[in-house]
Amino acid sequence: MIKKVGLLVMLSVFAFALSANAQTKKQKKMAGYVISNYEVECMGTGVDGTQLVKVWGFGNKPDDAAYQAKKNAVHAVMFKGIRGGKPGCMSRPLVTAPGAEQLHSDYFNTFFSDGGRYLNFVSQSGSQVDRIKMDKKQYKVGVVISVAHAELRRELEAAGVIKKMGAGF
Repeated sequence: MIKKVGLLVMLSVFAFALSANAQTKKQKKMAGYVISNYEVECMGTGVDGTQLVKVWGFGNKPDDAAYQAKKNAVHAVMFKGIRGGKPGCMSRPLVTAPGAEQLHSDYFNTFFSDGGRYLNFVSQSGSQVDRIKMDKKQYKVGVVISVAHAELRRELEAAGVIKKMGAGF
């Protein structure tokens, strides 16, 4: 009897571990265009509605990490806001509606695809890159990137993801 209870407990723990792992994979697939553990800080504002941010990306090669950093910069402006660093950047994210990322997942998956439209709103500012080798196969790269905040806002308004400025009045 004790063996059966022990076996039943072990099976339930195993089943729980599998279900927890499946949820993690589902979440990764849904938000597969960005790595959630990135860091971003404000470096100042530029001309014509741009923000300079230093953002960190991760990848198997330094170039892959720098490419991922561009996605992270746009994602931060859209969904997180820029809270750390120098003053001047918009601390409030562009997309503030709860669940908007899941509601418009088709749009964001296309927008953040490799070579996607997000590249129209970012440019690397200068050639200075901070590179850290995390382990044998992982690099962490910090890049200063200019994000066209005003243009990105217009894009999201045109796509119907966010309301137009002044629409609430």
